[in-house]
Order: sequence, then structure tokens, then C-alpha cells
Amino acid sequence: MNEIHVTKGSGEEEPFDPQKVRDALRRAGLGGKAADDIVNQLRPKLYDGISTGKIYAMVYDLVDETKPEISHRYNLKRALLEIGPAGYEFEDFTAQLLTLEGYDTQIRQIIQGGCVTHEIDVIATRKSESYLIECKFHNQPGDRCRIQTALYVYGRYLDSLEGAKRGVCKKFTKPWLVTNTKFSEDVMAYAECMEIPLLGWRYPISYGLEAMIDKRKCYPITVIPMGPEIRGRLLSRKIVTIFDIPENPQKLVDLTGIPLSKAREIVEKAEYAR
Repeated sequence: MNEIHVTKGSGEEEPFDPQKVRDALRRAGLGGKAADDIVNQLRPKLYDGISTGKIYAMVYDLVDETKPEISHRYNLKRALLEIGPAGYEFEDFTAQLLTLEGYDTQIRQIIQGGCVTHEIDVIATRKSESYLIECKFHNQPGDRCRIQTALYVYGRYLDSLEGAKRGVCKKFTKPWLVTNTKFSEDVMAYAECMEIPLLGWRYPISYGLEAMIDKRKCYPITVIPMGPEIRGRLLSRKIVTIFDIPENPQKLVDLTGIPLSKAREIVEKAEYAR
């Protein structure tokens, strides 16, 4: 197995590490023996140069066969990349998630700053706190939120403070940067220095995006396997999370026009995740 190298999304190669697969399976809720069994089933299917995406798909199929009730948790990281293709769906998803966290949310609001106007992805308010949120969506594995985005977010926040001084917009407590992937080291250092809240994959360590999603069971519909056309139909009807999926398959057909057989499959998978 030491001769097997895998090709990452960036094109880089690295030795296959079965422990990474085990760790991902354990995070999804599999016990140690079940995780080992899946790794053992995976090994004979590997070949030198195989892509990490192919391994991910193989492991998902094995999980779905043996433990379908947790397949959505294993699929979460990839699912967050498929909420797009545009960023609007991720903004809608973020607003729903923060609503479950106890915030009052508004999406795509225009505010007047001191110098220019800004379209804010999400405004989240809870008690005396009000956040100006930028949602940075990525659709490629390995993409990280870069320092330019953090600088841009803080610049908009400063302009909003100037607007508040002039009485042309409300005063926000802080900016907040949310991404569906990870942050670069520069972003984390800058955010800590400027006291900018961050929310992304496994960040903050104590309560990252995936932990918040698991706690609230606010899974994107993309945790459920479906083709891009069907996914696009659901997203176009503002069906973004599993909570938006009707419990009646026929109602889902009426809303989206997808085949009844696929609607039944989606509704069944959604029940596992709720």
C-alpha cells in the first residue's frame, strides 16, 4: 500500500493514508470496527494515481450500502462545495443556519456606507449584537478563503461605521466572514488581530461550520445524491436545506417537476438527516 499515491484536487500527489479515511468515517459517526471494515473493502479498489475525489465517491458508496442513516454526515464536506454554482445559495444556507442559532437574519440587503453603497450577503442580529456577514463560496476542493477577502470585508465594515456616524445606516457590532471551506493562515492571523469572527470548515476549532450544521441538523440538500439538473431544480425553488424538502414526494414533484421515483428517494434520504 506504500506504493499507492493519490492525486489531490490541486494536482499534487501524496501517499495514500488509510488513517485519513478512518478519521473521516469516525467523524461521520462510524465506530472503529465499521470504519476499519470500509477501509479494508476500499484497499483492493485503489490504484496508483487515483484521485481523492474518486476515493471519496467509493467510500461514500460503501457507507451508503452499510450505514445509509449517516451517509449525509460523511458527504457533508463535498456537499458544501455543491451548493452553488453561484454564491446565492450559500448565502441562503448560511442565513437558515444562523436562524437556527437564534439570530434574526436578512439576506442581500443594500446599505449606505460613508462613501459607497454595499450589498450585504447576510445581516444577523441577536440581542444587542448585529453582524455584517460576507459569505465566501468555493466550489473546488482545496480552495481556501484568502486574505484579500478578509481585507475587503473589514474595509466594508469600516465604511459602514462611517455611514452610521452620518446617520445613513445602522451601526454593526462587527463584520463576520463565513466560508464553506477553510481559511488561509493569513486570514486567521488577521481576523484574530482585528477581532473579526470567522466561520468555516473546522474553524473555530471549538465550533466550526460542520459542527454547527451537525448540531442543528441543518444539512444542505446536496448531502443527498442527485444529478446537477435535479439539484438545480430544487435550488431554483429555494429548496436549500433538508428542512425545505416536503415530506410528501408528490409535493416535491409538483414544486420541481422531477420524476416521482427520484422525489421518493430524496424524501427518504432527507428523513435520515432530519
